[in-house]
Amino acid sequence: MFQLTEKQASGTGNPESVFISWLLWQPRGADLAAEALKEVHKLAQLDNPDPDIARLKALFTSLAGADGPLH
Repeated sequence: MFQLTEKQASGTGNPESVFISWLLWQPRGADLAAEALKEVHKLAQLDNPDPDIARLKALFTSLAGADGPLH
């Protein structure tokens, strides 16, 4: 999804495009909410204030069905 460098992430597109691509690559029958939650946890580990990453995390959070902070 993102190629991480030491100081910043280099996205392959805008957050919505990355999100749609991720959705299309999910196998048939996948639990999308559970898989989205995994992505939220991955993105939460990044110490990067980039607004695109925040938007992508918000998209995954929405799909995961979480309205509040995730721990």
